[in-house]
Amino acid sequence: MNLIKEKFINYKARKRQEKYEKQHDILYKRHKTEKVLFLIMFIIFVIFAISFIFPFVWILINSLKSQTEFSTNFIGLPETWTLENFENAFTYNSAATRYYNIFEMMGMSIIIAGVGTIVTVFTSSAAAYVVAKYKFFGRNIIFGVVIFSLIVPIVGSLPSQIQLMDALGLSDTVIGCIFLYSGGFGMNFLLLYSFFKNLSWTYVEAAKVDGASDFKIFFRIIVPMAKGPIIAISIIQLIGLWNDYLTPSIYLPEQPTIAVGLKYMTDTMTQRGTYTLLFATIILTLLPIMLLFCMFSKTIMENTSVGGLKG
Repeated sequence: MNLIKEKFINYKARKRQEKYEKQHDILYKRHKTEKVLFLIMFIIFVIFAISFIFPFVWILINSLKSQTEFSTNFIGLPETWTLENFENAFTYNSAATRYYNIFEMMGMSIIIAGVGTIVTVFTSSAAAYVVAKYKFFGRNIIFGVVIFSLIVPIVGSLPSQIQLMDALGLSDTVIGCIFLYSGGFGMNFLLLYSFFKNLSWTYVEAAKVDGASDFKIFFRIIVPMAKGPIIAISIIQLIGLWNDYLTPSIYLPEQPTIAVGLKYMTDTMTQRGTYTLLFATIILTLLPIMLLFCMFSKTIMENTSVGGLKG
């Protein structure tokens, strides 16, 4: 009897060992496959990253060369490092840029992009909150108009937009340019709408019981709760407005922003063959927005996710 029991125990132990070895083999094989897959994806992403970084590094290196050296050596490192191109870029102006220098054009971009971001984020937040949390007649119609406005190409509404700006007397004015950025609908609306839709209504109900008005609830409760997503959207919006070329070039041609001025300078410098000066100017225009993104990249990543905003 003991012998049979001992054989049974050994049989069970052997089966457990075989099962463990089988699972180990499966996990080991899958682990090796995952390693190969991760290595392939890593190589692809490295190549993808280099394709973005290389042009910037090439421009930076060549901006530190003289024009003569660039003509003979546009690939290698500079034989003589110089900051002369950056010094000239600070003071460069021409008839193409309406004799504005780079500082004045950056100042115009800061005003338009900064004020435009504040206005559009505020209107988008208010509109998204009302549509997401309040039930009223026409709410679905408003949401449908938002979706429709995203579908229609911008060139489809451009002629009527130009006529409207001329009729209002807002063409060639800073206020007019900011007015075009102040719409409460668009992608910002959809992102904030998805966040407010999933926001708890408990705090709002408690505030209403205490007699708080709708405006007080929005500014004292809703906005602080949505602080992270609002900051993330603000940074993304600011970068977009800083880089915007179309709107300022149409409605503010006499007071160029940095995006418009860079296009004018690119045409002029290319015709004159002063490429190293052009490279230095490009680096100077990129620095502010790159520093801003580096400062707030963690905030953007923490408050955004694939398909929308994190609640």
